[in-house]
Amino acid sequence: MYAGGLDGLDFVVQAVPDAGPVVGLYADLLGFEVARDQEPDPAATRLLGLPGVATRSVHLRRGSGIGGDVVVVEIPTLEPEPRRVPERRAGVYALDFYLRDAAATERALSEAGWAFVSEAVHYDLPGTDIPVRERMLVQHHSGLLHALVQHRPRGTRSVLGTDEDGWSSEVVAVVVLTSDLPAARRFAAEVLGGHEYFAGTFAGPAIEEMLEYDAGEGLEASLYRGPGSRNARLEFARPVDGSGRPLPLPSRPDRRVQPGIVVHDLDALLSRLDDGEHGRVAAVGDVDLLGPSRRAVRFDTSYDVSLMLVEAGAPVL
Repeated sequence: MYAGGLDGLDFVVQAVPDAGPVVGLYADLLGFEVARDQEPDPAATRLLGLPGVATRSVHLRRGSGIGGDVVVVEIPTLEPEPRRVPERRAGVYALDFYLRDAAATERALSEAGWAFVSEAVHYDLPGTDIPVRERMLVQHHSGLLHALVQHRPRGTRSVLGTDEDGWSSEVVAVVVLTSDLPAARRFAAEVLGGHEYFAGTFAGPAIEEMLEYDAGEGLEASLYRGPGSRNARLEFARPVDGSGRPLPLPSRPDRRVQPGIVVHDLDALLSRLDDGEHGRVAAVGDVDLLGPSRRAVRFDTSYDVSLMLVEAGAPVL
């Protein structure tokens, strides 16, 4: 929850034409709990800024009060996303999850019909000798990749550190591709108050295979979170060539995926945004996607992502 400094993302909204397959992915295969399943208030659709009327909203979570929740909003009139690997384009690109037994969960996902970009790859976290095992699942319903990373006890921070029975974490990162990474970094640190705890470039044959990048291409990334126990990080990134030069990014056509932050003092945060440097307040209203209606704002940033800012109230995420 935002209280003057970003301490992680509380939730991520995904608008899809049919909620069923996506809810099944998170609830049945990744072990999320359905906190509520309802017909949302029309104001929620207007706040999202998407065409059509939402007919169903499903709030899913892993662990109480840690953030990284998923809210699936069904809008039947939305055009389906292509089934192929999501294009490398500006906007929300991927969600990250840790898995206790990655190989076993991936087998279950494959048996349920979900596709992967490649086999699992192994690489060291840039600038370290920390080993990473990762595999990309294609979640085409939302136009996303899902990075599935092998959990390492005492090495990866998530609900799995305290939940001995769960097999998947909450959403531990939302990856946003942006054409203006330097300005996005300033926004995350100076306006949202996030702590940049990692900045580096993911590159090499394993990354190229996992993301279907050309030889020499990589992903320059900066990750933000805070001091609390919640671990849904905000990640801004941009693809680069072998010399570190940014590569072109086509724009995402709509706002199907919106990260969200629950805010103690919404007015105080909005005052830090009112100069227009980092984007604009695009919609204001009450939203019931997380329970009883609360005041919320959709802020269309200048960095290829819309953020949903929700005022805290009882019950609190």
